[in-house]
Formats: sequence, C-alpha cells, structure tokens
Amino acid sequence: MISSEFKYICPKSIEEALERFGEFQGEAVYLSGGTDLVPRMKLGLKKPRAVIDLKDVASMSTVAEEGDYIRIGSLAQLFQLKQTDLVSNRFPALAASLEATSCETLQVRGTIGGNLLQNTRCLFYNQSEFWRRSKGFCLKMGGEKCNAVPGAKKCFANYTSDNAPALCTLQAEVAFAGPNGSRRFKLESLYTGRSDDPFDLEPGEILTDIFVPNKTVAGGYEKLRVRGAVDYPLLGVAFSRGSDSGRLAVGAVGPRPYTVELNEPAQDAMGEAVATVINQVKTVENTVLESAYRKRMIPVLAERLIKKVMEGAE
Repeated sequence: MISSEFKYICPKSIEEALERFGEFQGEAVYLSGGTDLVPRMKLGLKKPRAVIDLKDVASMSTVAEEGDYIRIGSLAQLFQLKQTDLVSNRFPALAASLEATSCETLQVRGTIGGNLLQNTRCLFYNQSEFWRRSKGFCLKMGGEKCNAVPGAKKCFANYTSDNAPALCTLQAEVAFAGPNGSRRFKLESLYTGRSDDPFDLEPGEILTDIFVPNKTVAGGYEKLRVRGAVDYPLLGVAFSRGSDSGRLAVGAVGPRPYTVELNEPAQDAMGEAVATVINQVKTVENTVLESAYRKRMIPVLAERLIKKVMEGAE
C-alpha cells in the first residue's frame, strides 16, 4: 500500500513547525515516530497535503528533573525512556507499560508523544480503502452508522495507548504549543470521550512535554493481547500507589483511559474500584477477542496487578 502524495517538511523549532502548519490551512500533520501515522496514511485513513517531521526539534527529546516534576519531551523514544533511571526507578507503572509496548524494533522508532496521541482503532476502520468502501464508510470516516454495532449512531473505536493509563495513574500533565499560545493541563483532560474525535485539541497544536510528579511510587501494568509482542492492547490495566493512596486506570476498552482512586488495598476497596470502571465501559465486537471476554478480564488483571504491586511494596 502506498500513501497519497504529500510535501515533506522538517523544521528546526516549534515556532517554525507552527508557521509551516499554518501554510496548509489544516491539511498538514505532525510526524514524531510515525509508527501510528505512517500505517494510517498507507491505508488511506489520512491524506495530508504536508507532513511536518518534528525529529529535529531537539528540545522535545530530553528527559530531566524540573522542580516538583520530571519533564519528558514528547519526542523521547520509548526504548530510550524505559532505559532512563528517572523513569525506571521512580515510575514502575510507566516503565512496565513501555516494556509492553509493541516490540523493541518499533520502540526504537516510536515516541511517548506519538503513543499518547495515536488515533483510536477498530477492526472495521483500520482496513484498506478498498475494504472500507466495499463495507461502507462508518461514523469515524464520515458515514452515518457504526459498522461494529449495527444501527448505532456512536463510534466505539478503542484508544489503545499502553502508556496513557500508566501516566494517568501518575497524575501526569501534558503541555502543548499552538498558534494561539501554550497551555498545560492534566492528561485526563485531553480526552473528549468520543471515539471518532478522541482529543480536545485546537488545530495545529503540538504536544511538547509530559510532566510527571517527581516522587517515587510503587506500580505496574498488565496487558491483554493475542501475541506476546507487537500487538496493540485489547485491554490495559495500570496501577500506581504512593504512601497513602493509589490510582487504577483501565485502557483499550473505549475512547479514553478510565481512572479511579483506590484509598486502601483491601479486597472490598479493590472490588469497588473495579466495579466503578466496569460501569463506565462498553465493550463491543470490534477487536479480535470477544467483547464479553475483554470485559470479564478487567477484574482479573486489575486484582492480579494490585496484589502484585502491594506485595512488592511491602
């Protein structure tokens, strides 16, 4: 499969990238690692007039302590991050999610920013253009119906970032630069809750940094997938616990990660936290595993992970 023609641009600064984006009136895309964008372009899911490669913006690749936070540049490669002491020693949930992401070959190319901003996925969407035309375009492609849930007027594609649930348990913040200035907010506020348009972003905004509170916590990440490597998560569960409370996040079963506070590790508290998540989740038949099975695995992975983290902390 070959993508449509586009102009390739490689700016040296964020300011230049924003300027070049403006030249194409919204018909340009930013490229970080390309492990999500390039396959979508080859499938005809994205047909930009210009691709703006951010790889030469050096400030977006660094990892450093900045007061009460660890700043992670959005272009930091996944393989680089999982070998960084600031991450592996302080944020085990994030470290485990990085290890579980795809395979090392793609980790060397993929970036943390790209993983967070990857598009939602569905068996009826991530197909060739020929396949999609023969099936009929779904809501996510401008059609009038959902192909996964007959008759539905809502998109049910899944947001399959491995790293987002882990960062949500760490109460991470994200920083963006755009044509109208810069802004910084909680990662959880990034998500719209809509699978067809998952991110609350203004046109042209660039994810520049992720800020994680600078404190060591216990944590981990569990992932459900068919193959032991490469596959996107069919369910992802992250848990992080500080000195007095914990946070559980469940991903890949809807348009965003679902996060809940867990004040104590008792069995009743774990059950209540998992039940809170399950009540928010609606799995459908749009992956290679049955929807009912994916939902049943939420408490299995969550309880296994919480017990493992608590035993390790003790």
